[in-house]
Amino acid sequence: MYGGSCTAGKRDDFDHYFEVINWALENDLTLHPDVKLYLQFGTVDVRDYCEQKGYLSAFETFGAEPLQPACGACANCGPGSSTSKDQVTVSAINRNFPGRSGPGQVWLASPPTVVASAIAGYITSFSALQTSRPD
Repeated sequence: MYGGSCTAGKRDDFDHYFEVINWALENDLTLHPDVKLYLQFGTVDVRDYCEQKGYLSAFETFGAEPLQPACGACANCGPGSSTSKDQVTVSAINRNFPGRSGPGQVWLASPPTVVASAIAGYITSFSALQTSRPD
């Protein structure tokens, strides 16, 4: 799972990542054991914003891996890209043509859906994840 970079790496995107991660932590949920979650800052300003808001410690506790600003999975550069044809990534990038982000499948999603799917282990929305939890 991949969120961030230039497409979904703005302050408001990271507010959404944090919202879902914070909810998960409050409900004793973690990343699905078969999932890795990469969150890449769009700029140094966004990274600093997240640090000031206290998001980085929540991301770390949750098991997400923050990545510094750079070209990312959307250009098949670095973590978050698929590495084999059988992999499926849920990503907040804006292009999913074959090979763009590695040899596997890429499903495009909003920032909350990326994190909700990382928790569930399958593609789901944040609202569907919330309603699937008993009170």
